[in-house]
Amino acid sequence: MNTLASLTGELALAREAVAGRLRGVDPDDIPAQRKAYDAFAENDPLPEGAGQSTIDLGGVSSLGVLPEGASGERVILWMHGGGYVVGSSVSHRGLGSQVAAAAGCAVVLPDYRLAPEHVYPAAIEDCVAVYHAVLAEGVAPEQIVLAGDSAGGALAVSTALRLKKEGAATPAGLMLLSPWVDLSCEGWSYDAKSRRDPFLTASSLQARAKQYLGAASHDDPGIDLLNADLRGLPPTIIQTGEAEVVLSDSTTLAERIGAAGAPVTLEIWPEMFHVFQARYPMLTQARQAITRLGAWAGAHLRS
Repeated sequence: MNTLASLTGELALAREAVAGRLRGVDPDDIPAQRKAYDAFAENDPLPEGAGQSTIDLGGVSSLGVLPEGASGERVILWMHGGGYVVGSSVSHRGLGSQVAAAAGCAVVLPDYRLAPEHVYPAAIEDCVAVYHAVLAEGVAPEQIVLAGDSAGGALAVSTALRLKKEGAATPAGLMLLSPWVDLSCEGWSYDAKSRRDPFLTASSLQARAKQYLGAASHDDPGIDLLNADLRGLPPTIIQTGEAEVVLSDSTTLAERIGAAGAPVTLEIWPEMFHVFQARYPMLTQARQAITRLGAWAGAHLRS
């Protein structure tokens, strides 16, 4: 097993980059945290020739990106990560648009309300509203994939479950990158991978969970996705890194989606860190993973 000190080349550089993105920023200064988080990725390249525009969808400001040659009638609805507290369409437009280009479709990134100003279930309500607004724009549900990374992965699942509860049309699929679905932070990997993860810790995640939950509990039926009724979910792909503390979130979620009768694909990428796909400008495995995600989305979005 490689240790952090023994890693070399682009993987070591990528790990160091993500580990340092909030270094030196006061963890209690949320505006500064948000600014630094966005600044780290705001210049990540979009696909060549991609167009982007800010749009209001269901009262939620969102960013739409259409790669050159892609179809605007097929959409990846991307819920950004950031522990429900940081992150935005700015921090994730690069990653989302690269996956969309690989799939030959558009991507929409909602700027859902963030904690601690807006606690659960505000973010879920915003994502559901955006989904309905995309439908109202004439996009068919079988031409929409719900996607998300980290906390955004949990939001994608929560959105799908809320839509099921409403009796709304089911999207074509779920695309989850290192989904953070265990807000108790008690899975086996939180300890087992603590020395491998370059930046996530159980304590830092517990702090974010507390900010998001407000007065709610992590075992609230609307929050505890690992014990939710997952029947009826659309086909799902989960990509996760082998060297991250939330690995058990992905393995347990995949097991329970499969047990509920929904098609699920789980990919565990050796030595990769949390949402490694976002470092596509410098990491070969990230670009390979994006190609696989694009192929999967393209296959599930009916033309």
